[in-house]
Parts: sequence; structure tokens; C-alpha cells
Amino acid sequence: MILSRKYALLIASLAVVSVCAAEGRAPRTSRQDLIGAWRLVSIEVDGREVDPFYGNGSRGLLIYDASGWFSVQIEGTGRPNLQVPSARPSKDESESAMRAETAVLDSYYAYYGTWSFDAATSTVTHHAKGALYPSEDEATYPQHVQVAGKRMTFSRSQTIAGHASVQTKQWVRISAR
Repeated sequence: MILSRKYALLIASLAVVSVCAAEGRAPRTSRQDLIGAWRLVSIEVDGREVDPFYGNGSRGLLIYDASGWFSVQIEGTGRPNLQVPSARPSKDESESAMRAETAVLDSYYAYYGTWSFDAATSTVTHHAKGALYPSEDEATYPQHVQVAGKRMTFSRSQTIAGHASVQTKQWVRISAR
């Protein structure tokens, strides 16, 4: 099933490129194409591996608004079931409670801020203003983007544990109900 979805996406992308080539132009993504809400379909590394941070079957939501703000949230699979506390935990919590909270944090990622788009390079850049991990406040994340129909693909080069790789995220537009 996953393999057939990948082939369907590849065929759809090739169809868009073919139509544009027949018309003598390259497919172009515009700033307007990005605006809206997007649901995460998949994250891959080097086109074959599951992303080491999120795992297989992760879920997410990305929202771009016309004023230039965005918000993204991604959760990995296998998240532990942790009850919402009625009050902030005290500093004297047990070690097992701390491990459970760390596992919950390690399986979730979120940040928000402003975004910009460079049409010449088809690059969207996220300018973080706040993040789950405070060290990422004010970070910038450029990534190549292509929108074809209701599908959006991000790709970016990254280095994980000294290994250069390409991470690809597939998103699908969420339709209004």
C-alpha cells in the first residue's frame, strides 16, 4: 500500500512536469500555492529510510497564512500515554515520571513564526519566533518546496550524525468542510 502511494505520487508529479514541458514551461510554485492548511503524509530520508527523529507513520499539521505567519506541529509514532497533570509538576518528581515526560517531548515537535518565499529558487524559509525547544527560537529553516495539485513536497539537505542526507516531507492540502 505505501509503495503504491509512492508510485502514484511519482506518476502525478511526472504528469505535471510533462504537461508543463509540453507547454514549454517549467512547473512553478507560487507564494499563493502555499497558503492554507496541510496534513503530513510522510517523512523520508534519502528517499528510502524512515526519518530517524519521527519514525514511520508520523502525523502533522502545517498552516501558512496570507499575512506571512506559519505554525507546524509533528508527532512521531509510539507516543507514550501520559495523563495531563492538574497542576505543574514539582521539582521533586520521581525519575520514572521524568522519563515519561521526556519520551513525550522527544516524540513531538512544534514551532511557529513568519515565513518567506523565494520564487526564483522555489525556497520557503521558516523564521522561528517560538519553538518547543527554546534553543530554536529565532532559527531559520530554508527548504525547497514544490506544490503539484493538492500535494506539497519539501526537501532539504541535512547532516545527521556526520552523514549527509536529503529529508523529504510530503504534505496534502486539507480541504474546508
